[in-house]
Amino acid sequence: MSNNLTDRQTGFATLDKPWNRYYKGIEQSSLFLKTTPYIGLVNNNRNFPEEIAIEYFGAKITFGQLIKNIDNVAKSLVAYGVKKGDFVTICSTTTPEVIYVFYALSKIGAVANVMSPFYSSYELLARINECESKLVIMVDKFIPKFRDALLKENDIRIVILPMMNSSLLRVLKKTIKTENPNEVTWRDFVKNGKDTNEVNVQPYEYQSPMAIVYSSGTTGASKGIVLSVDSFQKLINAYGNSGFDTSRRQTVFQNIPPWHSTGLSLGINFPLSFGVKVCTDPRFDHDVFIKSVLKYKPEYILTNTTMFQGFTFERSLRRLKGKSLAFLKYPVEGGEPLTEKDIRNIENVFRAHGSEARLMNGYGQCECGATVTTDITGSKFSNEASGIPLPQITTIGIFDDDYNELKYGQRGNILVKTEIGMLEYYKNLQATKDYFYEDANGEKWGKTGDIGYILENGSLVVLGRKTDYSTIDGVRFYNFDVERAILKSEKIKLCEIQTHPDDANCLIAHIVLENDIKEVLSDQPETLTEILHELQERVREELNIESAVPKYFRIWDTFPSAYSGKRDVNYIKKSIENLINVVNPESWTK
Repeated sequence: MSNNLTDRQTGFATLDKPWNRYYKGIEQSSLFLKTTPYIGLVNNNRNFPEEIAIEYFGAKITFGQLIKNIDNVAKSLVAYGVKKGDFVTICSTTTPEVIYVFYALSKIGAVANVMSPFYSSYELLARINECESKLVIMVDKFIPKFRDALLKENDIRIVILPMMNSSLLRVLKKTIKTENPNEVTWRDFVKNGKDTNEVNVQPYEYQSPMAIVYSSGTTGASKGIVLSVDSFQKLINAYGNSGFDTSRRQTVFQNIPPWHSTGLSLGINFPLSFGVKVCTDPRFDHDVFIKSVLKYKPEYILTNTTMFQGFTFERSLRRLKGKSLAFLKYPVEGGEPLTEKDIRNIENVFRAHGSEARLMNGYGQCECGATVTTDITGSKFSNEASGIPLPQITTIGIFDDDYNELKYGQRGNILVKTEIGMLEYYKNLQATKDYFYEDANGEKWGKTGDIGYILENGSLVVLGRKTDYSTIDGVRFYNFDVERAILKSEKIKLCEIQTHPDDANCLIAHIVLENDIKEVLSDQPETLTEILHELQERVREELNIESAVPKYFRIWDTFPSAYSGKRDVNYIKKSIENLINVVNPESWTK
């Protein structure tokens, strides 16, 4: 595999790097290279102390206040014994205090161990103890779930952070009081650091650890993903070199939680480092989302796919009536696919309200430093693709199971070579070794576990997980191929294909119908049989595999969401009530 930048067309993406042509003529900067998140933030914002950095439930925090608060939190961390290389656990939604802690840890040279509140107490403690974290900063909302378990650990200090501590609503919210000497309120935590000497700034060190985030655990126990300072800083530097307008005094609305690498890197570090104001609300509610967009008027929106679908809801359209979205430039979504019809409908709402923005897609993995590919501002890729690699830091390729590279349009394993990828799975040498592939030139590639192909323009089409397959009547096929066939119907909004949890030879299609079809069925329910037979025929024509034709369907009003805001696939898979047997549509299985 060659690293030479070239425009020649060999048919192999790793040699051609066709995505580079889209970055020609864009001025390249090294603004954030060889910096830490703290150094980059301060260097680029210290001369703008009066500009607003964060807006949170009515509170407005300037860059001057942000940097001062970060420095105060760094003193408190040191007062509680945190030093370079130590791990501090954060278990919270995105609040201003979480932002202070992240950058304060960067200043000290310590590591943020960012935990989801959706672990069990046992799992949470196991990961805290694994990295020997002696300080846990937890939002008050999650304290009742974990308090008993945490208080059994005598050497762990717990900082209770009120979710509304920085908001104008803080006086209206009841706070959880400390119940043990090992607990301290956020207010006292900060107060106890005031007499500590000013903390020295740790200089940049190549690939020094900055944060641990965790894998989803869909293929086994979740693993700690160690990201370096370069994972954060090279990523935001590359975004700045990709054509996005990163000028100051813009606004981003984002609600990606910090336990996802996207939330830390693109939701917090990217905008703040460039002087872009961050507005956030942790609630995954469509109406709250639309109200927030109208309130903050952001140029950037960063959220999951399902939130953007809210633009097309009848309630949202009523709220948008007479309002302008002309401010919107970069609506960025990710997490799960949208149909062509969804994308058209969302963008039509933008156009009807004065915005020429197009819905921008991306593909990433925590192991790859959040972003593998992204849509860019200067070119329109197909809606089925997830954009191209960012300049200078990432190369993508498609390979067969023997690591032979495949040509454009050929599907296979997606491998990623990137300068922003993880250092390791924490204390898991075997899993780390299994994740990476080292080529003949000694270069390391990350095995994403996803199947896809690359178009000749360099854009990546992600089809689905390699493990997302079924074997029925001895025939193996990918479930995502069945989904894609069904989603080609204009009558279907969403689709999830699963084998029956109690019968491996039974395929179930979970579907959400388009709103206009729901209206038709309310008057003519007998047409449902015709629709389902039509979907079966589509699968037959597309795949030519009779075993891949679903025999059972379940109709949902909408798919349930998991804590992350993404589709709750595990819940859907277990849901076998009210299945429609298409052979005999009158019978409903229980």
